Amino acid sequence: MRVFIVPSWYPSEASSVPGSFIYDQARALVEVGVDLSVVVSLWGQGSVELSPRHLLRSLRALTNHLSSPRRTEWQSNGVDHLLDRRLTWSHRLPLGGIGPAVAASERNMDRAMAQYRGMDLIHAHVSYPAGYIASQLSKRYGVPYIITEHMGPFPFPGMMRDGKPMVEITTALASAKATVAVSPALADRIEAFGYHRPIVIPNLVDEREFRLHPPIHGRFSFLTVCGMSEQKGIDDLLRAVALWDPPASAVEFLFVGDGPKLGAWKRMADDLGVSDRVRWLGGLERRDVGSLFMGCNAFVLPSRHETFGVVLAEAAASGKPLVATRCGGPESIVNEINGLLVDVGDVSGLADALRSVSSEWPNYDAEAIRQDCLMRFGRRPVVDQITDLYRTVVGDA
Repeated sequence: MRVFIVPSWYPSEASSVPGSFIYDQARALVEVGVDLSVVVSLWGQGSVELSPRHLLRSLRALTNHLSSPRRTEWQSNGVDHLLDRRLTWSHRLPLGGIGPAVAASERNMDRAMAQYRGMDLIHAHVSYPAGYIASQLSKRYGVPYIITEHMGPFPFPGMMRDGKPMVEITTALASAKATVAVSPALADRIEAFGYHRPIVIPNLVDEREFRLHPPIHGRFSFLTVCGMSEQKGIDDLLRAVALWDPPASAVEFLFVGDGPKLGAWKRMADDLGVSDRVRWLGGLERRDVGSLFMGCNAFVLPSRHETFGVVLAEAAASGKPLVATRCGGPESIVNEINGLLVDVGDVSGLADALRSVSSEWPNYDAEAIRQDCLMRFGRRPVVDQITDLYRTVVGDA
């Protein structure tokens, strides 16, 4: 079967983090699936996007666009990539919007159709822009498409119009042969807008990248890996640390990530008097984070909203106990085997959970945590679900 993947986000020369879970899935489909050829269509997602609110980043994007080849292709771990580089900018600006991405995807589809003598299925990740692009490709080429939705919250606030998802999202979901949500909570949210309830297939973890390893830090270490944005709730975590007030000689909190709130949260840590228990490691490439998962004692993610929470699954694959919030996705990951859930914004409950995990840590079974994770989110069980859906869709087309 020949599958044409259209991702809304994807790793690029600018950063290896955005959409890395989409690449992981594409790679697993080739390596674990049976008789699958996978082509990923790129127009420069994220690396050539212009924004009037981020002039420096836009200047870098323009420089990157002008200095890079317009069209190229390569293979990575069996996944073919076709790039037709285009500048994109907000649909709210003159001549902006999805047009260049659609044109690039059509050119990539032409190349894929010629190279593989046709495509059997289009798999879009996120309803906009990729899902809408897939709907246009499907019309032109007569190839069915499915959408895996990752957007959280669904839809993003900027994609709402008069209290409803923008028309392009409705167009994408209405014509898809199947829609997948990565968690039951996201499926509930999509259904609440009147769309057909999606099938639930979670994101996967490449178990080869994570393994059991004893902690390497002198102090009991909690790791957090996330973008430093309001959604991630790091302010609640810092308040919980201050409320618990563990000895600085015994407990530390490691934060990996960058973003608009980083400076404010550093100042907040100073104001709360917890800076001696906090280490800000900044943004790291994905390849550098695996050792941190394996070297910590436990993982904490205090988000206000998550559609899934890949980093939670990665920590579990490393055998680490988890502390997370009931904010959507984590409810389908955290269980009695691997950790504790607290309500969003419950600082006292979060402090209690941190204290409990640190004191009960010897009672958590790292091997059981990992095996539970791999049974649910390992490459084989997730790929089997996806390929079963592929066969159903192609058979019904």
